[in-house]
Amino acid sequence: MKLIIKIYLLLILIINVSCDSLELEPLNSVDSDSFYTSVENLNAGLYGIYDALQLEGMFGEQVLLDGLSDNCIVAPNFAPDIFAFAAGNQVEVAASFIDMYQDAYVLIQRANLLLDNADDITGISSSDLESIKAEARGLRALAYMKLAYLYGDVAFTTTSISREEALQISRTNRDTIIDFVLGEFAAAAAILGTTSSDGRLTKQAVLGLHAKVMLYEARIGNKTWTEALTAINDAIAAADNGGHSLFDTDTPSNDYKSLFMESSESNSEFIFSVKYNSIDLSNSYLERYSWQAGVLVMYIHQNFADTYDYADGTDYNPADNTYVGRDPRLSVNIMHEGLTFDGLTYDGTDGGGFVGGNAPGSATNLFLYKFVTTDFSSTFNEGTLDVPVLRYADLLLMQAEALNETNADGHAPLNLVRDRAGLPELVGLSQGDLREEIIHERRVELAFEGQRWFDLITLGLADSAINAIVEEDPTVERGFTQNRNELLPIPQIEIEANPNLLPQNPGYN
Repeated sequence: MKLIIKIYLLLILIINVSCDSLELEPLNSVDSDSFYTSVENLNAGLYGIYDALQLEGMFGEQVLLDGLSDNCIVAPNFAPDIFAFAAGNQVEVAASFIDMYQDAYVLIQRANLLLDNADDITGISSSDLESIKAEARGLRALAYMKLAYLYGDVAFTTTSISREEALQISRTNRDTIIDFVLGEFAAAAAILGTTSSDGRLTKQAVLGLHAKVMLYEARIGNKTWTEALTAINDAIAAADNGGHSLFDTDTPSNDYKSLFMESSESNSEFIFSVKYNSIDLSNSYLERYSWQAGVLVMYIHQNFADTYDYADGTDYNPADNTYVGRDPRLSVNIMHEGLTFDGLTYDGTDGGGFVGGNAPGSATNLFLYKFVTTDFSSTFNEGTLDVPVLRYADLLLMQAEALNETNADGHAPLNLVRDRAGLPELVGLSQGDLREEIIHERRVELAFEGQRWFDLITLGLADSAINAIVEEDPTVERGFTQNRNELLPIPQIEIEANPNLLPQNPGYN
């Protein structure tokens, strides 16, 4: 994160949070009562919560969620649990699913510690104290939001707990957790302002996250579409007041690709992002996900490349076998045959045309290009690019969907996103046809941002979409088993430490 160095170093020296299991003590280098004794340490504690967003299971490897969907497939030697899950098979729960579970609780424990102790701090104004607490509550709600949609019923606590207490906690119904998440986002929004500092939560960010939960719950049937539309409209109004808008790609110095480059990472479209810099490094997209990868983590399904239509708005026919004249976002998001990078042209084979490119294990020879820097001076394994959590384009597509589902006209917000991409506007579509276009637009616009999986599950489309995938390489197994793959399995290491987490999610041993 782009933090004040003094506070960051204080955090590193004092707060050492274990990621091994929820059963472990959240602090193992200093007692929390001794730590939360000053305003400086209170701020360090808050930064510690933000720092947890960078963990791989939170947003450090957010792109891996696309490997669960119909967009991508994860290399089996990198994440065998995700690979097996994506094939619709039983899962030997390995590191990736464990990280997604445990890292959320690292953040939750840090937030609970701060909230348990914040009111005892002196020398801080009440407004500043309430803002810090609101940020902690909003971040904690974000962690619980992710847990509930990935795992369903999960362990739930709003106070810091000891190891002994953690071993006794049982799972709480996901609907109760979702109600808590919505309440926390709303409470934080009532306190936070619209001006951001160093990527911290704002009113528009928490209202946007609140709106996304309402959208998901309306899809599932737990909320009405009218309620969801109200929440989305409130989020867009707050975003507008905060100066947010679609990134302008019509200027000479900007294009759609630059929207996802480090030089533009603080632009008006990004409502909330996880921050990285040379002190706090992320994984390098170049080193892990591109054709330059020494060990390729994930590659792109041909069916996803084929879903990008022609730039004139007509449907693409895969029999045409061309990348010419397509939706411009295709050649920004996916490295495909014919693209030129750093003066070299990719010929569509493993490493073909690229110095140092080997892309081992790729079954499609289609690779991640979105987020991949064009700066070859970047050091492998060192990523400084921020990870987007919520963009203004996402809010517009949410609004289009909610308008359409309430029998209103959802064309306008959808066309704003299409127009920015250089596509013609859509007019006069039926409700059903517009629904399909909105979901299609979410897929191509929000590619590799960890959104597609949640869309497939909450829309009930995962079965038909994933089981329809066919790749030429027979080693690419894809499948979705209904009444099982809607949720990830609770990690076995957690169940062994705390049998009260049973029963396991349906369909898992």
